[in-house]
Amino acid sequence: MTVADDALVGEAITELGLTDEGPIGAAGGQKAVRRVSRNGTSCVLKVVALEFTTDETLKRAEREVQLLASIDNPNVVKVESDLVELGTPVRGAAWIEEYLDGDDLGNLLTGSPWSWDGAKSMGVQVANGLAAGHEKSVIHRDLSANNVRRLSDGTYKVLDFGFARHTLRSGLTVAGQPGTPGFLTPEHLNSYSGGPMKMSDVFQVGILLYTALSGVSPYPWTGDEFDYVSRLQNGTMKPLREHRSDLRPDQLEIVQRALHPQPARVKSRGVV
Repeated sequence: MTVADDALVGEAITELGLTDEGPIGAAGGQKAVRRVSRNGTSCVLKVVALEFTTDETLKRAEREVQLLASIDNPNVVKVESDLVELGTPVRGAAWIEEYLDGDDLGNLLTGSPWSWDGAKSMGVQVANGLAAGHEKSVIHRDLSANNVRRLSDGTYKVLDFGFARHTLRSGLTVAGQPGTPGFLTPEHLNSYSGGPMKMSDVFQVGILLYTALSGVSPYPWTGDEFDYVSRLQNGTMKPLREHRSDLRPDQLEIVQRALHPQPARVKSRGVV
């Protein structure tokens, strides 16, 4: 895998006219994340190293960034620049997002199970952000806990809506579709649709809700790909009611419907 190294990050900082304030989040992998400033305002620079990239994938990425920049929603991170290509030939791409305080959801799901009201607030806000993307025909596909951030004021924002992960990615994960083990959906396995769709984002909201309410994932990744895929394909998970007997049947049904193994999970009733 090509690495987004310091030299590539330096090219992006120069190209976009930024002041470097140091690494945050992921660093040293295919994507580097830096806190930077532009005209005195803090923001986030994301740099992706590219390998075997074609003109078409870059064009798709540029279109995706333009779509994301057009989304004005309180539950979606704001993209604040166009995509810029780095190097000749191109060996990287970079863009700027708004700086967010707070913490990634992944760091907040490791303690005691959440109250229903707390989990519901998270689920509603995340679903609102995803719906804003869906209105622009942008599907997230990789809604892991580390792609949601809770700000200090309690607002949840959806991050990494996908272009760098999906149109520029040179390596794929389990079952041939981009995504994070533990957060994949039945559609990632090509069970019904041939790939993730809008309803897949709903399934991943269900994973977040289940995990927040129980303290454990409905489909934990244990390192055994065959076992994981089998459980996901067959819908083999411990019912939430066995973790939370205090929840009402209608509350349990919301999570259960979001985690239904077929894409029809979003029909007939809402899921948040």
